[in-house]
Order: sequence, then structure tokens, then C-alpha cells
Amino acid sequence: MKKIYSFLTSMRFGLILLGLIIAVSLIGSLIPQNNEAMYYVRNYPDTAQLILNLQLNRVFTSWYFILLVVLLCVNLIFCSILRIRRMPETEALPESFTPAERFGKGDRELLEADLSSRGYRAERNGNLVRYTGNQIGVYGSFLLHLGILLTTVFFALGLSVPKITDQTCLPGESVRLDDGTEIKVDSFSIENETGMLDYASEIEIILPDGRSSGKKRVSVNHPVSMGDYKVYQQTYGTIGRISVSDQKGHTDTFTVEPEDFLSADGENGIWYDDLYPGYEQDETGKLTLITSTSGHYENPVYVFVLRNQGNSEQMLAFPGDTVEVGEYTFLFEAPVEYPGLRIKKAPAVINLFLLLSVILMTVGLFLIFFMPQVNVVISDDGYTVIGRNESLRLHIRHLLNKEEITNA
Repeated sequence: MKKIYSFLTSMRFGLILLGLIIAVSLIGSLIPQNNEAMYYVRNYPDTAQLILNLQLNRVFTSWYFILLVVLLCVNLIFCSILRIRRMPETEALPESFTPAERFGKGDRELLEADLSSRGYRAERNGNLVRYTGNQIGVYGSFLLHLGILLTTVFFALGLSVPKITDQTCLPGESVRLDDGTEIKVDSFSIENETGMLDYASEIEIILPDGRSSGKKRVSVNHPVSMGDYKVYQQTYGTIGRISVSDQKGHTDTFTVEPEDFLSADGENGIWYDDLYPGYEQDETGKLTLITSTSGHYENPVYVFVLRNQGNSEQMLAFPGDTVEVGEYTFLFEAPVEYPGLRIKKAPAVINLFLLLSVILMTVGLFLIFFMPQVNVVISDDGYTVIGRNESLRLHIRHLLNKEEITNA
């Protein structure tokens, strides 16, 4: 039982847990999270069932990720407590001791003068003297472990607490969230000025109290933050658009999705089927539709069924084509490209505490490496450096053998 307890509270177990958490987090970053089951069936047909069974579609709220984080927190708590208990207390100087390093002639005076010049505190008992300094350095290990613990906790909260929603929005329109926050999409582009693929939107976030982010550019891996919200460029889409005019000059414009039926009387009109990104034409003039592409639809093709006077005919149309059905004229316009935004809402205080935890961890590292505790006991025969202060050991050796070091 003692061996099990020692392992569970050891640094080795903590490193194993940290490695597993990193591995699981990498999987969660590679597989899109929190989508509907059908998303994984369509995009990962060979492994969809495995993804769903292992909860890889929601890694950061899965039972095993939570268990790993809890175990790591428990491990770090025990490590921190043990380090508090192990912090050296100031003990009374003994009457005598056996030094680790022997003095030569004049070495004691030289070493004491050097330690005193550094501002180290001297405590004497007969011919023994103890020099101490950098007392704050003893807390370095504790602060490091506490910082790792808090960073893990707040990082886990940052992954599990946020509310994530995915929204699509046409340029010129806006999305209103449950708390009244409005996200306006001013424009969307698939390519940058050089013609390279660079999916980006110009958006504005308006909080319920009226505060505005102003127009900001959001692109892949470059989200926009405002208040408790962070908006990511998640995906994109292309949707068809058809304008309908009557003989009196009235015009309405519709964005259409598969199986939409544009009709005034419910019988005659256009039954929209789909929009294809392009086509290929052979020597005989036969068209073959391209079903998928990335980026712009270079030569978009509308596929629809024309219903008129009881007759149905499947047809193709290109942007700019018109079809007349009775007194109505249908104009197939250029498709509209729109962004898919991932909207993440998380209390800003979590990010603040996460930052403070990282700062605490950094302070711990600084104390360990740059302000180690100094504890040197000196007698007439020699001296002992207590602890793992290797830089001080080397300094003293160089000091007491300065002539040899200079000749070298």
C-alpha cells in the first residue's frame, strides 16, 4: 500500500498523466469537436463509429479526460503538500560537524569575506558559522507545482465551461444570440489579394450593453475576442440566389437550398435541386457536373426542375440566365459565399486566472534556477554547502583555487 501511495504521489506518475493529457488534447485538436453524429459519419466514414464510441467527438468533456485531469490535480496537490513539509527549517548549529570540503591556509577568511560581501546572513556558534541567503528560493519548487496545478485546473475549466455554437450568416446580415449579443458579418472572402486561399470575414461584435468591437477581421487561427465571446472562422459555404420579377416590375430575391419551391400558386414555378461548382464539356458538347471543389465556384451551375402547366422538366442554368413561368421571370444570380462561424462564450475571469497561474509557475521556475537558497556551514577545518546549489559549489571552488583557475 505504501508503494502504491508513493507512486501516486510521485513526479513520475505526474509526468505520465501530463503526457496522456497532452496526447488526448492533440487528438481533440485534430478531430473537430462537438458536432452532430452525422458530421462524423459523412467526414470520417471508416472511423466514425470508433470516434463516437471513444467520445473523440467531445474529448474535453469525456469521462477519461476529466479523470486524467482530476488525477493530475490530486498528484500535484500531494506534491505541493510534501514540498511544504520538506521545506528546510532553520535548525540550531551543532557544536561540531564534519565538513564536506577541507580548507587550505587562509581559505576560511577568504570564503567568509566573499559570503559576507554578498549580503548573506551569518549565524555563529563557537567556531561554527552558517551563512544563509536567498531564503525565498526555498519556495521555488512549491510555487512551480502550485502553478502547474492551477494552470491544469483553469485550462480544464477553459475547455469544459465555454458554451460553443456554430452559426452561418450571409454577408450583410447578422446573428443575434440568446443574451442579446449581435454578430454582424460585413463581408466574406475566400481568397486574399494574391489569389491564395484565405478564408476571412469582416465582423462586428455588439454586446448587450452596446459596447462594440468595431469591424474586425477573423480568419482561420485568428479569432476575434470581445467580452466573454471569441469568434472563430470555422468553415464556409456557397448558396444559390434567384430573383423573381413580375410584369409590374416588383422583384424579390431569394437564397435557395435544395428542395425549395419558388411558386406563386403552388403548382407552377421552379423546384430548386442543387448548385454545382462547375462542369466539364467533352467534344460532343456533353456536360459533366463537378460535384466538389475548394475555394470559389468558377463556373457555377444551377440544377432545377421547371414546373409549368402540369409539365416538369429538369434543367440547367448559369448565373445570368432567366426562365419565364407564366407572368414571372426567374433570374439566376451569382451564388453567395458565406462564412460558418464558431462562437465560443467563456467567462473572461477564467483566462485571467489562467494567466496568473502561468505567471506563478514562471516565478517558481525563476526562483529555482536563479535564486536558489544559500546555506553554507563553515568550521576551522572546512565547509559544507547544503542543498543542490551547484553554482555556489563551483563558485567557492574557483574562489579557493583562484590561482589554479587563472593559470588554466
